[in-house]
Amino acid sequence: MSERMKHFLRSERSTPKRACVAAVVLGFLAPLLFRGPAAQADSPPNAQQVALAQETSDLMLATLFAALLQEFSETTPANVEEGKKSISLIFDDRNDAMRLVGVQQPLRANDAPQDSFEMTALGLAMQGQNYADTQKDQGKRYHRRSVALSNFHPACSLCHTNFGPVNPAQWVGALMLRVPVANQ
Repeated sequence: MSERMKHFLRSERSTPKRACVAAVVLGFLAPLLFRGPAAQADSPPNAQQVALAQETSDLMLATLFAALLQEFSETTPANVEEGKKSISLIFDDRNDAMRLVGVQQPLRANDAPQDSFEMTALGLAMQGQNYADTQKDQGKRYHRRSVALSNFHPACSLCHTNFGPVNPAQWVGALMLRVPVANQ
């Protein structure tokens, strides 16, 4: 409450009627004037905010795909272990903005779906379908998407010997991306 309002309510000219009117007006205006971050987080994002997150997700996907193609071009039977290490550093388990989820062994605990979005996304990915949604997670809104991954390149089988020969129709998992939706 502003100092001016406090003074108005304390002044000797203040009457119970004035105080009542001030309280009613303040009661109606307070939610509009004092909308903090918590209130904004509860509001669904507008179309422009979601579109910006989608564009960021598109750029992120293009960057990751370029890195993967670079890795494919540099990985040979002689340096497979280094290639595995390089990719695992990019897809670090502590990075919650991107991760790989699959069904083929060997899998680590972090390679399995972690929530209902990822369970749905992986199910669709195993049929060759991508998936996207904007959701609230731990009080913050995110644009989430999954990209179905197949055994599409000879280098896949260099590191993932369990995949067998190149087979673009063999769906092996999904790339999960998570981009925060900015509050404006």
